[in-house]
Amino acid sequence: MSDYDPNDLVGTGHHLTKGELRAWTTFLDAGRLLEEILARHVSHDHDMTHSDYEVLVRLDGAGGRMRMAVLAEQVVSSAQKLTHTANRLERRGWISRQPVEEDGRGLTAVLLPPGRNALAAAAGEHADLIRQFLLDRLTPAEQELLADLMGSLSAHMRVHRRGEPCNECDDRDGR
Repeated sequence: MSDYDPNDLVGTGHHLTKGELRAWTTFLDAGRLLEEILARHVSHDHDMTHSDYEVLVRLDGAGGRMRMAVLAEQVVSSAQKLTHTANRLERRGWISRQPVEEDGRGLTAVLLPPGRNALAAAAGEHADLIRQFLLDRLTPAEQELLADLMGSLSAHMRVHRRGEPCNECDDRDGR
């Protein structure tokens, strides 16, 4: 049994208030712990990385095809890291990459039947773990609130990730 108490904050309070530090550290802890649980599941039980699993899920959700650039944006990955993941999935026969038909530039990732089968084998248990460690701990209203909050934060950070102007931050800074 651990003596860990999420209310015992570790870190300096010089740059964040106690409330900000608590929000940040508990968010970080929960996210990392859930990621670790999910990654261990797919690695141990299905011989894939969590990145592999997420790529398969995104492709499946997009009808089995997606431009690599869009896929990289969705899985929040650099082009280089996604290329490594795609190489691994391609070697396993789970995806293929094809030139984009409309303009000949870029590549489209295509989910192949063995990849769809690998995803299907892992998805039920994966969803059960997400429910066990996250969703079942929240009421339906809290789930909606969490989705709204995280969606808003993700959208804001994606603007910065793409290097686009951010009106929200410009307004806050008085620009």
